[in-house]
Amino acid sequence: MKNSAHSAKSAGAIFSAALVATLCTLQFAPASFAQEGQAASASCSVDWTKLNLTPVQSSQIQTLEQQWYKDFNELSPQIRDEQSKLQKLLSDHNADPVQILSMQQSIAARRAQLSNAAMQNYLNKRKALDEKQQKQLEDMMRIMIANRKAQLNPGSQTEVMPDKIQNLMRRMRDVLPIDQPNK
Repeated sequence: MKNSAHSAKSAGAIFSAALVATLCTLQFAPASFAQEGQAASASCSVDWTKLNLTPVQSSQIQTLEQQWYKDFNELSPQIRDEQSKLQKLLSDHNADPVQILSMQQSIAARRAQLSNAAMQNYLNKRKALDEKQQKQLEDMMRIMIANRKAQLNPGSQTEVMPDKIQNLMRRMRDVLPIDQPNK
């Protein structure tokens, strides 16, 4: 029973990591990525110093950071170049539709490659941590996810209402539906 609870918790942590990676994958991304909602603000970067890393862990994290910069700096210019070519193709009325689709698929594949590299990099960093540090990282990720969701949906409700208030709100909506115009 304890093993299944631990594996469920681990799966939840991986899901959280995947969500943050999806939201924050390209934190150093250029403006062209930001236009499509793929870049995140600096609030998505993990402050690894808060995890009280050992010198060995710190060195491992630094090496992984350097690998991420290398991967990003290798793939992002290719993506930008292909995006520019795609824009030119889209503005050309004589452009071959097959070529347009091919370029779009190539961009999507490179973005997926970059996203996968970011996720793998994050998982490798997490693997370098001990259990206590992983728990701290998980807590940091929850906060980042909440902050990112709030940033993406500024008007959304983040506080949970007590059950009685929720029931009252539900009954009020049933009596006075909000989405119907007044007659």
